[in-house]
Amino acid sequence: MRLHHAALIGFLIAPVLVTAQGNLGTYEDRIAVEDVMARYMWASDSLDPDGYVAVFTEDAVIDANGTISKGREQIRKIVTGLIQRADDNKAKGSPAGNLYHVISNVRITFPKPGEALHQSYWQTVRRDKDGKMAAAAMGRSEDRLVKRNGQWLIQSRKLTVFTD
Repeated sequence: MRLHHAALIGFLIAPVLVTAQGNLGTYEDRIAVEDVMARYMWASDSLDPDGYVAVFTEDAVIDANGTISKGREQIRKIVTGLIQRADDNKAKGSPAGNLYHVISNVRITFPKPGEALHQSYWQTVRRDKDGKMAAAAMGRSEDRLVKRNGQWLIQSRKLTVFTD
């Protein structure tokens, strides 16, 4: 009787396990998505506009707390703006104001083939006027990636800054 119950339970939960595994994607796709997101952060923090736009689709959209950037040209301006701000700050004798990201609680799912959803919490730190590292902002991000010509790229990025 116990074997019969175990078989019945296994039969009932098998579709749930298959669905859950399907949403988690392959190891190769998960690693590729993680790599895209790491390259995105490294390019941002190192002020590399070419590396930054390289991880986005041509028609990508970033919604940074309601500020919208569409396409690679506008997305590039995010990093070139950070470079300009750092140069302006240095000229005034202030800290450059460079941001360094800390990403946590990452969740990656694959809603359908060729699409990935990357969700995480983030914190940025920067050097304050006394030279100490201080938290600049915290929030969450939701990135939608697509696989085009065998390469994962960010199609949309929504950043929400925590205000409470």
